[in-house]
Amino acid sequence: MEIRDYLHLLCESQGPSGFEKGVAEIAKEAIKPFVDTVEIDVLGNLIATKKCKKKNAKKMLIAAHLDEIGLIVTGHEDGFLCFGQIGGVDQRMLPGRDLIIMTPTPMLGVVCAMPPHVLKPEDMEKAIPMDQLRIDVGLSQKEAEKKIPIGTPITFRTEGFNLGEDLYVSKTLDDRACFAALIRAAELLKGKRLPWDVVFVGSTCEETAGKGAAVANFKEAPVVCAAIDVTHGKTPDMQEDAQGFELGSGPSLSIGPNISKIVGDQMIKLAKEKEIPYNIEVQSGRTGTDAWAMQITREGVATGLIGLPLKYMHTPVETVSIKDIEYCARLVAEYAQNPGLEVLSC
Repeated sequence: MEIRDYLHLLCESQGPSGFEKGVAEIAKEAIKPFVDTVEIDVLGNLIATKKCKKKNAKKMLIAAHLDEIGLIVTGHEDGFLCFGQIGGVDQRMLPGRDLIIMTPTPMLGVVCAMPPHVLKPEDMEKAIPMDQLRIDVGLSQKEAEKKIPIGTPITFRTEGFNLGEDLYVSKTLDDRACFAALIRAAELLKGKRLPWDVVFVGSTCEETAGKGAAVANFKEAPVVCAAIDVTHGKTPDMQEDAQGFELGSGPSLSIGPNISKIVGDQMIKLAKEKEIPYNIEVQSGRTGTDAWAMQITREGVATGLIGLPLKYMHTPVETVSIKDIEYCARLVAEYAQNPGLEVLSC
């Protein structure tokens, strides 16, 4: 399969934080041909291991989260659904949005949108607060209460598509594009000799608490770990002082207190040696990724962070470069098979 095939497979599955079972099963089948063992743990993490066949082998772990932002039903009002958010949903882009209601047999819905013809002038420039929005599912109050109970998760409805020759657009490329990079990395490692066991994790609940990767990291006890997550792609409307990276220019390699210096330096050196394009991203505090919790599991783990540039984060039209996904996969594969990377301290 090609990278675009993996993106289509993963991104058009539903799996907001806490409800990742379906996408985890799909990801499991996709990566299974390239690893030795694969399991889904109690928290829903997908853990796939490529073994080096050495006794008492050390482990390297790299995680990309499988969950996505979404909505959840909180009540019913005249057949319409009241809802809250799962993760960081931007209320500005909700009116008029079509949705998938994750009932046993999925249903469709739309977020109600007041036509501009009837809005007051002072309301034209305002975003409607989420607690004032409703979802139309075409049901009566009795039918809605019966078919769509409180607590039902909801995701955005988007079919992925190509933009130009290199870009791909879809919902939930944050962070399933990065898991696609891990599948590709596992594929690149097929038949290669490894200095350690390599553990690929599709983590849960990153958008809400980051607990999935922390649990997987604790369980596997690697000597080095890394998160691979999206970072901001450059767009014309970005503030001048904001960090943003051109799509197609390669992954960002982070520097800062959430990144163990030895791992950050090793990744930069390896990217240079292997002629993999990359950018430097300064992270002066919390990175907002799985790396934050992974770094302090057990007695602490030497941690790195790879960023995949992405435009329009946390919208249903997130956009990435296929070339960047390949660059990320190459970097992960090179790091995984490099016998000279002894992690001695942070």
